[in-house]
Amino acid sequence: MDRERLVTKTEQALSPLETDNVITFLKGLTVRSFTGHPEVTGLLILILVFALWRWTRQTLLTFFTLLSLGMLIRYTFPPPGVEITFMSALPFVLGCMGISAVLLYFLFIRTD
Repeated sequence: MDRERLVTKTEQALSPLETDNVITFLKGLTVRSFTGHPEVTGLLILILVFALWRWTRQTLLTFFTLLSLGMLIRYTFPPPGVEITFMSALPFVLGCMGISAVLLYFLFIRTD
Protein backbone atom coordinates (compact mmCIF):
# COMPACT_ATOMS: atom_id res chain seq x y z
CA MET A 1 0.00 0.00 0.00
CA ASP A 2 2.85 2.39 0.75
CA ARG A 3 4.33 1.76 -2.65
CA GLU A 4 1.08 2.70 -4.40
CA ARG A 5 0.83 5.86 -2.32
CA LEU A 6 4.44 6.74 -3.18
CA VAL A 7 3.78 6.20 -6.90
CA THR A 8 0.64 8.36 -6.73
CA LYS A 9 2.48 11.18 -4.94
CA THR A 10 5.33 10.99 -7.43
CA GLU A 11 2.94 11.17 -10.39
CA GLN A 12 1.22 14.20 -8.86
CA ALA A 13 4.55 15.90 -8.19
CA LEU A 14 5.95 15.29 -11.67
CA SER A 15 2.81 15.93 -13.72
CA PRO A 16 3.57 19.67 -14.17
CA LEU A 17 6.86 18.66 -15.85
CA GLU A 18 5.20 16.72 -18.67
CA THR A 19 6.07 18.05 -22.11
CA ASP A 20 2.52 19.15 -22.90
CA ASN A 21 2.22 21.08 -19.64
CA VAL A 22 5.62 22.74 -20.09
CA ILE A 23 4.80 23.83 -23.66
CA THR A 24 1.39 25.14 -22.57
CA PHE A 25 3.08 27.07 -19.76
CA LEU A 26 5.72 28.56 -22.05
CA LYS A 27 3.19 29.49 -24.74
CA GLY A 28 1.03 31.38 -22.27
CA LEU A 29 3.98 33.12 -20.67
CA THR A 30 3.71 36.90 -20.48
CA VAL A 31 5.76 39.36 -18.48
CA ARG A 32 3.08 39.42 -15.79
CA SER A 33 2.77 35.64 -15.57
CA PHE A 34 6.55 35.31 -15.82
CA THR A 35 7.06 37.30 -12.65
CA GLY A 36 4.37 35.21 -10.97
CA HIS A 37 6.41 32.01 -11.28
CA PRO A 38 9.38 32.22 -8.93
CA GLU A 39 10.93 28.98 -10.27
CA VAL A 40 11.46 30.37 -13.76
CA THR A 41 12.48 33.80 -12.53
CA GLY A 42 14.88 32.34 -10.00
CA LEU A 43 16.50 30.04 -12.55
CA LEU A 44 17.05 32.84 -15.07
CA ILE A 45 18.33 35.23 -12.40
CA LEU A 46 20.72 32.57 -11.11
CA ILE A 47 22.08 31.92 -14.61
CA LEU A 48 22.33 35.66 -15.34
CA VAL A 49 24.17 36.38 -12.08
CA PHE A 50 26.56 33.51 -12.72
CA ALA A 51 27.06 34.72 -16.29
CA LEU A 52 27.85 38.24 -15.15
CA TRP A 53 30.09 37.01 -12.34
CA ARG A 54 32.14 34.58 -14.40
CA TRP A 55 31.56 36.17 -17.81
CA THR A 56 32.24 32.89 -19.55
CA ARG A 57 31.16 32.17 -23.05
CA GLN A 58 29.42 28.92 -22.09
CA THR A 59 27.26 30.58 -19.44
CA LEU A 60 26.26 33.42 -21.73
CA LEU A 61 25.42 30.92 -24.46
CA THR A 62 23.31 28.93 -21.99
CA PHE A 63 21.38 32.07 -21.12
CA PHE A 64 20.96 32.87 -24.83
CA THR A 65 19.73 29.32 -25.51
CA LEU A 66 17.16 29.36 -22.71
CA LEU A 67 15.74 32.73 -23.74
CA SER A 68 15.65 31.93 -27.45
CA LEU A 69 14.06 28.50 -26.93
CA GLY A 70 11.42 30.10 -24.74
CA MET A 71 10.69 32.66 -27.44
CA LEU A 72 10.61 29.96 -30.13
CA ILE A 73 8.11 27.88 -28.20
CA ARG A 74 5.97 30.92 -27.46
CA TYR A 75 5.81 32.31 -30.98
CA THR A 76 6.15 29.36 -33.36
CA PHE A 77 3.95 26.61 -31.95
CA PRO A 78 0.28 26.59 -32.97
CA PRO A 79 -2.34 27.41 -30.32
CA PRO A 80 -3.53 24.63 -27.98
CA GLY A 81 -5.97 22.25 -29.58
CA VAL A 82 -4.54 22.68 -33.08
CA GLU A 83 -2.68 19.68 -34.42
CA ILE A 84 1.01 20.15 -35.09
CA THR A 85 1.82 19.50 -38.72
CA PHE A 86 5.10 19.61 -40.57
CA MET A 87 4.42 23.08 -41.95
CA SER A 88 3.43 24.46 -38.55
CA ALA A 89 6.54 22.96 -36.93
CA LEU A 90 8.89 24.19 -39.66
CA PRO A 91 9.55 27.65 -38.10
CA PHE A 92 10.42 25.95 -34.79
CA VAL A 93 12.78 23.51 -36.52
CA LEU A 94 14.48 26.32 -38.46
CA GLY A 95 14.78 28.40 -35.29
CA CYS A 96 16.38 25.47 -33.46
CA MET A 97 18.79 25.02 -36.35
CA GLY A 98 19.68 28.71 -36.10
CA ILE A 99 20.32 28.40 -32.36
CA SER A 100 22.42 25.30 -33.02
CA ALA A 101 24.44 27.16 -35.64
CA VAL A 102 25.17 29.99 -33.19
CA LEU A 103 26.18 27.50 -30.49
CA LEU A 104 28.40 25.51 -32.85
CA TYR A 105 30.10 28.66 -34.10
CA PHE A 106 30.86 30.12 -30.69
CA LEU A 107 31.76 26.84 -28.97
CA PHE A 108 33.78 25.04 -31.64
CA ILE A 109 34.70 27.26 -34.58
CA ARG A 110 35.56 30.60 -33.01
CA THR A 111 38.55 30.34 -30.72
CA ASP A 112 39.94 33.29 -28.80
